[in-house]
Amino acid sequence: MHSEAPHSLGPAGSNRLVSLATAIIAVLAALGTLFAHHRSIQALAAKNQAILSQSRATDTYNAYEAKQIRFNIYKALLDGGVINKSNTRARIEAVAEHERESAPSVLEKAKEFERQADSDDDRSEAILKSYELLQYAAAAFQISIVLVSVSAVTGARFLFPLGCVLSSAGLVLLVAGLVQKG
Repeated sequence: MHSEAPHSLGPAGSNRLVSLATAIIAVLAALGTLFAHHRSIQALAAKNQAILSQSRATDTYNAYEAKQIRFNIYKALLDGGVINKSNTRARIEAVAEHERESAPSVLEKAKEFERQADSDDDRSEAILKSYELLQYAAAAFQISIVLVSVSAVTGARFLFPLGCVLSSAGLVLLVAGLVQKG
């Protein structure tokens, strides 16, 4: 009986190479899936933050508009001569002036919340793109596992290099997904 050396690429060496490649690709698939799930959670958290910031902006814009409406109502009451008592008139004038003076700072706060909401939304979109790349990477690895495994079972030699090339593409997608800004 003739046995091949362990380092040769005969049937035994080929099976070891296929087994090793399959194991490496499986680990990469697991890592890709893990990172993709992590990015998915990050994208959801960032989108929630964007929604909260937008809600704060809306509430603050509403507060600004309420101040403007109150000022206009007080001004109409004062200008229309509806309030004749001097102490009541003075109190209404003071309240109206306070509403007028405090409105610009509320408007600025609303604009800041809106800028924050836009920033949070952009961040969530970037994280989502990263998640998508990581999902593609995991899918490429999973398909590679099948190709390499089928190559081992059927002896179809062309499937092994095809699986390795697809794994390389998956590796590029994995790295691109991990370095994507978020």
